Amino acid sequence: MAHKRYFPILLFATCLTLSLKANAQQKTVVYGNLGVENANISINNTPYGTSTNAKGWYTLPLYNRAKTVQLYYSCIGYQDTIVSLTPKQLQHDSINISFKMRPRDYALNEVTVSENVPEIAYHEKMISLMAYEINEMGLYMIVYRKSSNALVHLSLEMDTLSVLPIARKYERLYKDVFGQIHLMSYDSTYQIGHRRIGDTFMDAELFYGMTLQEFYRIMGNNAAATDSIFVIATYDGRFAQELYYHYFKKGAPDAHLLEYTFDQEGVDLTENIIKFGVGGLIPPPPIYDPIFAAGDSLVLFNFEADKIEFFDKNAQLIGETPMKFHRYQKWDGKWPMKSNWYRMVLEDVAKKQFYAVFEDESVLTLKKINLKTGEAKDVATLSGFQFVLLPRVHDGFLYFMYHTGITHSKALYRMRIE
Repeated sequence: MAHKRYFPILLFATCLTLSLKANAQQKTVVYGNLGVENANISINNTPYGTSTNAKGWYTLPLYNRAKTVQLYYSCIGYQDTIVSLTPKQLQHDSINISFKMRPRDYALNEVTVSENVPEIAYHEKMISLMAYEINEMGLYMIVYRKSSNALVHLSLEMDTLSVLPIARKYERLYKDVFGQIHLMSYDSTYQIGHRRIGDTFMDAELFYGMTLQEFYRIMGNNAAATDSIFVIATYDGRFAQELYYHYFKKGAPDAHLLEYTFDQEGVDLTENIIKFGVGGLIPPPPIYDPIFAAGDSLVLFNFEADKIEFFDKNAQLIGETPMKFHRYQKWDGKWPMKSNWYRMVLEDVAKKQFYAVFEDESVLTLKKINLKTGEAKDVATLSGFQFVLLPRVHDGFLYFMYHTGITHSKALYRMRIE
């Protein structure tokens, strides 16, 4: 959930100092009218830019007058335009660049979703989707177009709410345990948020930038959070075959053990690999026993112990359900993991439902998990869609990325599963 943003005095003082320094520099102010509201104007290959107001006017100060600057003009539904300004032109105090943006000769695909039939939810020519995430504020997407990237914010009805130019290095999105979404690159990260005026949320903005190393130090072990409990996950042993979940009660500094789970076969295998140097053996993957917040309680899918565990708001175990959908029985009586289980559980936060992901010959099947029985039932199979990317579930819809068209650019698909 987005909140009002308050900045500490030190940060305000720093911003004020930077602003005064910038104003002291020589600058060229580019201004003009594009005849379109919310058109984006940015310096190519940088996150720096602005947008037009309700009457189509914009102003953009440029502080580097020593080299050629390329201005990138873009707007959903209109043709992109690049304008180059030479150092000689930038010696002027102001430059008027005004023109009417030309509509594209095609329209965005109308979203019509039929039951259990994937449909394109978002796609535009010359644009390729790189990553996306969903929360109650809508969908956030990184899109690539020509030589620059943009962060696009859509409503859950697929209406475009804002478009923010970003540097090309930002290629990933991450949703934390609080539902906040972060824009990430190989070396840094920003939280995506919205300023709020009264009850109105403004366009998406970037807040709280930090290095990727610092981000992982703060967020790396976070597993789940409710109004009263915060849970962290810690892997122990070689190749992460032992998993500890510890919880903190709100306002209490001490950690308490919530659950410890391990894969004995994985532990034995990795110890033998290390001890005897057995060649050709691949260490098992890390344990996948995810925990989720469901209201003010917790749901733990303990695949190693073959059960679903439920904890109340005080982190007390209140029940468990046997779980077998991830295993199959062989003639010797053992229950190995199913080879087509994708090691992924998806949570529909809006519907409070959970889904397991399976894959056969690169085709994804979604199974709805019954928390009362521990069984899972097929609800969607993406026949004809091989190697889909980033499956997500929200409010009764399955979303995924998939290439489309002769250019194989990636589009966002969705299908109703409820």
